[in-house]
This record gives sequence, structure tokens and C-alpha cells, in this order.
Amino acid sequence: MIVARDGRSIPEIFRQDGEEKFRQVEAEVLEALRMKTGNVIATGGGLPCREGRMETLKSLGTVVWLDGDFRELHERASRAGDRPMLQGRSPAEVEVLYRQRTAFYRQAHLTIDTTGLGVDEVVNRVLRALRA
Repeated sequence: MIVARDGRSIPEIFRQDGEEKFRQVEAEVLEALRMKTGNVIATGGGLPCREGRMETLKSLGTVVWLDGDFRELHERASRAGDRPMLQGRSPAEVEVLYRQRTAFYRQAHLTIDTTGLGVDEVVNRVLRALRA
């Protein structure tokens, strides 16, 4: 939704206008999501980490935090392509950022430990937790 709204990729927004502009567009998109129902919303790691945003997400539906071993999470994120918040940061610096964000993530309705799991296994655990 951010890319559709702004007309640029997320890395382009970061490179051209910086993180603050990206976070502004992100907030606008989050507000627009209030008009949608029945969707799975996959956010970036920083979206819930601003005041009031986790509450907004929780008002939209069930929030699931896909937690896990930091090294494994970092490896996955690094493979996923051009991630602006990883650019120019060592794994140790990214881990500090991740640890700072966990206070927000812990507010999710559900936490699923994804350590050692494939995508299908994670989906199955999420579905089982939602049915419980």
C-alpha cells in the first residue's frame, strides 16, 4: 500500500526522502487500513514502534508477532532483499534496534516462535493459535 500510495519503492523513499518521510507515509497508510476488513496486514518491523500504532493495529484485528532467534531473523531479513533499516548496520547494531522494538512487539495479541520453522509450519502455528 505504501508503494502504491507514494509511487516509489520503499528503498527509494528511504534513499530520496529519509526514514521520517517513510514513517509519515506509513502512518497515512495505517489510517487508511481502518476502512478495510478481513485482510492480513504484513507490516515492516518499525510500524508498530511509534506511539499509538500498536493500539491502532490491534483495533484492526488480531496482531501476531513472529518472534524467533535473532540470528535467524536477521538472516531471513537479509535474504529478503533491499531492507533500508539493515543498510549500513552491522548485525550487532541491528540486534540493538530489534531489542529496542521488542517492547512494542510484546503488545501483540499472539507471539509465535518461528525459530527453525519453515513458512508452512509458521502458517500452521498461527492458524492453530487463532482457532484456540
